[in-house]
Amino acid sequence: MTANVPKRGSGRRAPGPKGSLVWGSLSDFKADAIGFLSESAAQYGDVVRFRFGPVVAHLVNRPEYAEQILSRGAARYDKRTRSVARIRATCGDSLLSTDGPAWLRHRRLIQPVFQPRYLEGIGPTIDATMAGTLDRWALLARRGESIDIVSEMTRLTIAIAAQILFSSDVEQDAGTIERALAVILDDTWRRLEAPVDLAKLSRKLHRRPFRAALQQIDNIVFRVIEQRRRDGTRHDDLLSRLLTAHESETDSRLTDQELRDAAVTLLLAGHETTANALAWTFYLVAQSPTAQHETADTRQVFSEAIRMYPSIWVIERRVVQTDQIGPFAIPRGTTVLVSPYVLHRHPEFWDAPERFDPARFESEQTTRRARNAYLPFGLGPHRCIGEHMAVLVATRIMTNVFQRFRLRLLPGQIAGMVPGITLRHAGELRMQIEEVDT
Repeated sequence: MTANVPKRGSGRRAPGPKGSLVWGSLSDFKADAIGFLSESAAQYGDVVRFRFGPVVAHLVNRPEYAEQILSRGAARYDKRTRSVARIRATCGDSLLSTDGPAWLRHRRLIQPVFQPRYLEGIGPTIDATMAGTLDRWALLARRGESIDIVSEMTRLTIAIAAQILFSSDVEQDAGTIERALAVILDDTWRRLEAPVDLAKLSRKLHRRPFRAALQQIDNIVFRVIEQRRRDGTRHDDLLSRLLTAHESETDSRLTDQELRDAAVTLLLAGHETTANALAWTFYLVAQSPTAQHETADTRQVFSEAIRMYPSIWVIERRVVQTDQIGPFAIPRGTTVLVSPYVLHRHPEFWDAPERFDPARFESEQTTRRARNAYLPFGLGPHRCIGEHMAVLVATRIMTNVFQRFRLRLLPGQIAGMVPGITLRHAGELRMQIEEVDT
């Protein structure tokens, strides 16, 4: 496949479902987004054309196609998409929602904090932050009580992210953040699926619960910032870098709004995807006793869990320059979708893809696998900046949990998926915890 820019109009139109006359396939997507995309890929192939009302989108489902869009040919695509526009209502102009020079400026400011060498020393912080959670679990285990692993991981990762990034204790706020974020994510996805979103016209047109939830998050973030300013102590963390940039007199200075946007984005994004991934991981290992044995490789277990349930289950890009993917034309102004969830189940690249098998990530198998068949953290210049932190936090949490407990699913527990901005869980997922004999 050539990397040259094709002439306008080259290639043929990709196949796909016709849908209804007015809204195309929008109702099918809203009813079951993951099921609809998966079935469409199985029926029509590795490039599928959809119409969602006035929007034309293409699902691309091969590693080399994902690389063309997200990395090698990324200049022909941008992030000015419907999903980013909806996310901006929460995160403002931040690393998640900007492109071009503004994105690069934020990335250069923040990236050093997420380098592996900076993160090497976070283990003791994770251990200290989760000590209270593990001791509480021990009391619950002795009383024969269960836990909701979804809520537990959300609150734990909130506390850990705040300590690592801001050197701040927000444990007392974890419940507020958890509930507020659920409202924000649900409303963001609702607006993304809606044919018309009046909230784009004015913040005042957002629903009241969304505005209230966002205000709760802002209150917590502004309190943390103000406490740091009063404290006067310089910490080697992300918040110090943000405040230094905010107080700078150079061109790199952050405005008040940029400081808020960056802090909110990193607090929310720094925990939410990791919390989802960990809850899915514990769900899978609870059904596979060997996966939570002390000899299990937690990195392999986690890698396989996020293959099956990637938190970022779909990536959207806008086509800014007509392209050709395989034999198919991808016109300017349309949208492309890369779904790690669907790609991670492509039968050409994954054997028995619905089977939970951490051995897939042994070095020999990883070497043989097609490049870019595995994209839980994205690809290219916009690859997740927090990848190393997420893996370190997740595997450290898993190690601490497995050293003290075994987790069992309570009867009747079914892990339903809610594909929205992230791949979340449909309600509680209750587990029995048993202390390990030492």
